[in-house]
Amino acid sequence: MKLFVSPLGTTALVSSLSLAALVSCSVNAANLNPTFSLDANVEINTDAINKAEGSTEYRQGGRVEANLRGEIQREQYFVRGKGTLILAKDSDTHTDDMWVQFGDDRWDLQFGRFEGIDLFPKGKDTLLEHAGGGVAKVYEANIVRGRAGTDGGQIALHLKGDSGFGFEVNSMFGDDNNDGTDENAVSGVRPVITYMGDGFSAKLGYEYQNVDLDNGSEIEQQGVGASASFDLGEALVNVNAAWLDNETADEEVHTYGANLVYGRFGAGLIYSETDVAMGPDPDVTTAYAAYTMPLLDIDNASVTFAVSGSSADNVGADDSTTGVRMRINYTF
Repeated sequence: MKLFVSPLGTTALVSSLSLAALVSCSVNAANLNPTFSLDANVEINTDAINKAEGSTEYRQGGRVEANLRGEIQREQYFVRGKGTLILAKDSDTHTDDMWVQFGDDRWDLQFGRFEGIDLFPKGKDTLLEHAGGGVAKVYEANIVRGRAGTDGGQIALHLKGDSGFGFEVNSMFGDDNNDGTDENAVSGVRPVITYMGDGFSAKLGYEYQNVDLDNGSEIEQQGVGASASFDLGEALVNVNAAWLDNETADEEVHTYGANLVYGRFGAGLIYSETDVAMGPDPDVTTAYAAYTMPLLDIDNASVTFAVSGSSADNVGADDSTTGVRMRINYTF
């Protein structure tokens, strides 16, 4: 038996199928609940920096930051991504964040270029200039925090619980150093435990880095960082401590910090001591503060005035640094 469909019937059948497909796609799109956003801002810093061994240096820097964000959800699962493009005043153009993340409310995996949990939050650190010329080192538990350079990559696992505890393990692989060999399956690992309570939070983490260099040597170092934050009325107080064991350079770095953010105002203090194998141990103390105010009472525009002062011992001529900054920011 042959089935005969008239031209008019064929047209009706095709139209029905097309309508059904369109309705199906619309339902699926509604179930996926996609979102997309684009934002950008421009930031200009005008500085005056004075160091002990030279005259005052005047400089201006800045960048335009553009952010693309997207997310799609289906039932309890999500996939989200972000890309950040930096157009710097010195003509440098580069990617800052670039990652994709997927999972649910209990767990997720993140791949790409990003920063992990901050184990040494500095509050309103608009300007932070350390004396010592790098001889007196400052360690902020961030050597494996992220934004891997050159050909390096990152993978992070996040776990979340109901009792306020969370867990992140961030890993780096490949070449995260300009002089690396590009052959490390794992060049760094950084597990972090977090706790969020009522008016209080705490973070504790460990990181280990091992990078093989082209010249046959290696970089091997490990560190621990801890931070506690307290809400005191309208003020936020952060207290930080970090310890680094640099086996390659045969030195240890102990860094401590405390800072306060109250509305538009912020201030902080950092002290760091480097234990070297031979000779006196260098140390550096840095204080900083900043205040932000609206620019001409215009929405999304602000100006921030910041100061920084630092002194160091056992570092040679570069034993003091002071600086001031005016930062203008406009979000559009």
